[in-house]
Amino acid sequence: MNLKPVEDRGGTARVSGVLLRQFTLRHWRGQPLRALLLVLLLSLGVAVFLSIRLANRAAVASFTNFASVLSTQADATIGAPAGLLPDSVLETLRQNMAVKGTDISAGMELIPIVEVVCAPPRSGEDGGIGARGSFTLIGVDLVALQNFAADQKMERRWFEEASQADEQNGGGALGRLLGRRNAVYCSGKLAAKEGLRVGSLLVLVVNDQPVSLEIAGIIPGRSDQPESPAGLLVMDLPALQELSGKVGLLDRIECLFPKGARQGASRDALLTRLRAAVGEAGSVRTGESRLAAAELMTRGFRLNLTILSLLALLVGLYLIFQALDAAVVRRRSEIAVLRALGVRGSEVRRAWLWEAALLGVAGGAVGVLGGWALAQGTVRAVSQTVNSLYYANNTEAAGLHPGEAAGAFLLAVGCSVLAGWFPAKRAAATPPAQLWAQGAGPGGAEADSALRTWVGCGLLFGAVGLAFCSPLTFSGGSRFALGGYLSAFFGVIGAGILAGDSLRLVAWLAARFSRHSAPRQLAQSHLRVPTSRHRWAAAGLLCAVSMTGGMSVLVGSFERSVSEWIAHLLQADVYLTSDSNQAATAYNRISSSSWRKITSDPAVSDWDAMLLVPVEFGGGSIRVAGTSLDFYQRRRQFSWLKEPLSAEVFDRKQNEGRCVVSESFAERFRVGRGARIRLPTPKGERALEIEGIYTDYGDDQGIVMVERGHLQEWFGTSAVSSLSLVLKAGEDPEAVRAQMRASHPGLAVFTNVHLRGEVMRIFRQTFAITYALEAIGVAVALAGLGITLASILAERRAELTTLRALGMSRTGIAGVAAWEGAILALGGTAGGLISSLGLGALLIFVINKQTFGWTLQPAIPLRALLLLGVVVPVSGAAVAWVVGRYGAELPSDVTK
Repeated sequence: MNLKPVEDRGGTARVSGVLLRQFTLRHWRGQPLRALLLVLLLSLGVAVFLSIRLANRAAVASFTNFASVLSTQADATIGAPAGLLPDSVLETLRQNMAVKGTDISAGMELIPIVEVVCAPPRSGEDGGIGARGSFTLIGVDLVALQNFAADQKMERRWFEEASQADEQNGGGALGRLLGRRNAVYCSGKLAAKEGLRVGSLLVLVVNDQPVSLEIAGIIPGRSDQPESPAGLLVMDLPALQELSGKVGLLDRIECLFPKGARQGASRDALLTRLRAAVGEAGSVRTGESRLAAAELMTRGFRLNLTILSLLALLVGLYLIFQALDAAVVRRRSEIAVLRALGVRGSEVRRAWLWEAALLGVAGGAVGVLGGWALAQGTVRAVSQTVNSLYYANNTEAAGLHPGEAAGAFLLAVGCSVLAGWFPAKRAAATPPAQLWAQGAGPGGAEADSALRTWVGCGLLFGAVGLAFCSPLTFSGGSRFALGGYLSAFFGVIGAGILAGDSLRLVAWLAARFSRHSAPRQLAQSHLRVPTSRHRWAAAGLLCAVSMTGGMSVLVGSFERSVSEWIAHLLQADVYLTSDSNQAATAYNRISSSSWRKITSDPAVSDWDAMLLVPVEFGGGSIRVAGTSLDFYQRRRQFSWLKEPLSAEVFDRKQNEGRCVVSESFAERFRVGRGARIRLPTPKGERALEIEGIYTDYGDDQGIVMVERGHLQEWFGTSAVSSLSLVLKAGEDPEAVRAQMRASHPGLAVFTNVHLRGEVMRIFRQTFAITYALEAIGVAVALAGLGITLASILAERRAELTTLRALGMSRTGIAGVAAWEGAILALGGTAGGLISSLGLGALLIFVINKQTFGWTLQPAIPLRALLLLGVVVPVSGAAVAWVVGRYGAELPSDVTK
C-alpha cells in the first residue's frame, strides 16, 4: 500500500536531502574507488577540451598589437592593402586631420611602426625550419615614446638605463643612443634568459644578412599592462628602416584616440574622419578587427582541434551513462522500497539527476585544474603549428581564462546531467514490482531492441543527408563545415547504438572457435543477451576507435597527397631563402645583389626566383607569388586541377594580365577558370584573368601566382623571397650547399632531399597533437570497459561463489572475464573500424574540402587500422583480466 506523497516544498526538499545522503553519497562512500575513477575519467575529458581551448586562445592572443605593450591598446591601425605605406602618408594624415578634425581629434596620437621578423643565426646543422624561434623587431619613434612614457607613468623611462650607463662618460644618453644605428631594447624576459645587459651584443639575421645589435636597455612597462613578450625587440624607427631596407616606408601607423573618444559615438565619428583622411592610401582597422583577422586565419585549424578534443569528453559521457544505468540495476531493490514507501517517481528521478550533477561538478572542477596544467604542454604544439602555417608565434604558456574555465565546467555539469537523464527516467518510471524482480530491471530489458535499431538507423540516414549540406560562409571567405561535423556526430552516435546489438553476432562467431571450452562458453553466454552496460561499453569503444581510425584515414590521405605534391613541386637541386624566415609571416627577402651573384655561379644551369607578398583581398588576407611561370611549366612543378587552355600564361611577354590560383583560393572565393579578379598593388589595382587552378597544400588562405617580373614592377622591388637552383650535371648538391652557406651566412640553404624532409616534418608536426588526443580517447574507452566489467562482476557474486565452489581458480575466473572483455572490445573495435572508413571519407571529401579547400587523394592506412584492430581488443582483454582477478576475490555476501 503506497503512502500519500508529501506535497509541500519543504517536505520535497527534506526528501531530496535524505535521498542525496542515503541514496547517493552512501554508495559513493561504500565504493570510493569506483566513484573516484568516474570523476577522474570525466575530468580527463574536460581537461583535454579545456587545454586545447586555452592553447588556442593563447596562440591567437599572441597575434597582438605591439603598441599595447609599448604604450596602450591602439584604437585603430592604418596599413596598406598591399605592400608598405610611404612615410609621406603620416604627414598627409596629420594635415588632413588638422583641417577636417574638430576637438574630437585633439590629442590623438599617431605612432608610425616598422616591423621585421628576424631570427638568431643557425649554429651548425641544428634545427629545422621554425625550430629556432623568431624575434619581432619593432621600429618606433623613441623620442615620442619617451614623452609618452612620462605621460603614462611607466615604471622607467626609455633612456634611463642608457643614461646610467653613460654617466661616467658625461651623460648625453639620448644623443649617444640615437647615434648608434644598432641600438635595441629587449624584454626583461629575454634579458634574464640570455643574461643580457646594457652594452651586450645580440646577433640576429635580418633579411639575408647577420647583424649585431647592441642592448640599450629593457623595454619599460606598466604594472597594469602585460609584460613584454620575450621575442619583442624595439629600435629607433630610422635605424630599423635602414637596417631592413624599408627607407621611407612604414608597415603601419597605430592610432591612439583621446580618452573622451575611445568608445561610443565619439569613437565611431573619429574612425569615420580617420578613414576619410587616409583615403585610398591605406585601410583603417580597429584593434578588434586585427584580432578577428588572426582568428579568421586559424579558425579551421582551431575548430578541428577543439572538436577532436571533445572525443575524450564524449567517451566520458558514455561512461557516466552506463555507470548510472548500472547503478539503477544494482539499487533496484532500494528503489522499490522507496517507491513502496511513497517516494514519488519525480523524486527518484531528481535523486539520479543530482548524482549525475555531482559527478559533473567534481569532474568539472578537477578537469579545470588539469586542463590548465595540460595546456602548458599543448600550447607549445599549437604554437609551433600556428608559427609554421599562419603567423609568427612564440607562445610558451597559457593562462587560465575565467570564461573558458567556466564554459568547460558548465559543459561537464550539463553533459553529465544529460547523460544521467535517461537512466533517471527509467528508474523513476519502472513499477516497484518489476524492480523487485531480480531477473529483470531496466538494464536487461530487450523490448526496446527494435526501437534502438530504428533510432540507430535513423541517425545514420540523417548523417548521410547532413554530409551534403553546404558550409556556413563568413566574412573574408572562410567557411565552417557545420553539416559535416553534425554528420560525424550523428553517424558515430548512430553506429554506437547499433554496436550493442552486434555483440550477439560477435559472441556467436567467437563460439565457433571455443565449443570445447567451458569457461569461454560461459563468457559468451553473457553476451548472447547483452545488458545495456555491455551495449554502452561497446558504443564508447566504437566512438573512440572510429574517431581514431577516421583521423588515421585523413592523415594517411593527407600524407599521400602531400608526398605527390612535393614530388611535383620540388624539381630543383638546391633551394635558398632568408635564414630569418622561421614563421609563415616572415617575409624577409634576398637582395638583388645576392641573388644575382648566386644565380651566376658556374655550377648553376637553370634557376628560378620567387617573390611572395601578402595582400588584402575579399575581406581577408591572401598571398601573391611572383615566379617564372615558364620555369614552373618546363619543370612540371604544377599539379593541375584545371590546366590553362592557352600557353600564353607562360609567356612573360603576354601574361601581364593573367594568373593561376591555388585550389584553396578558388574554393574560398568561389571562382573558377576564366574568372576575373582585381588585386591591390602599390601602383593601383591590377585586373587579372584566372587561367588555371593548381593544387597547393602549403597554404589554406589562397595564393595567386603571376609572373615575377610583373610583380616586382608593381611592388617596386628587385629583391626576391627564395631561389631554386638546378645544377649542372656532375655537380654535388651537398658541396654546392656548403659553399653557398659559407659565402652567404644569412641564408638558409637546403638540398632537395633535405627540403623534402623538412616539409614532411612540418606535416607530421601539424598532426602530432591529434595523435595524443586520439590515444586519450581510446584510453578512456578502455577504462570504461573496465568499469563496466567491474560493475557486472559485482552483480555476479553469487555466480562467482558457485564457480569457486566448483573448483575454478581465480586465474580461471579472470580468464572468463578476459574472454568476455575481449569479445566486447572486439565488437566495439570491429564496428569502429567499419565506421572509421565512413568517417574518414567524410573528413576527406566534406569537412577538409569545405574548411581548407583541398582535394586529397584517398588512402587507407592498413597498417595503422590493423594495429588499432589488434591493440584495442588485446588491451580490452588485459583490462578485463585485471578486473576479473579482482572480481574473483569478492566475498559472496551481496549486502553491505
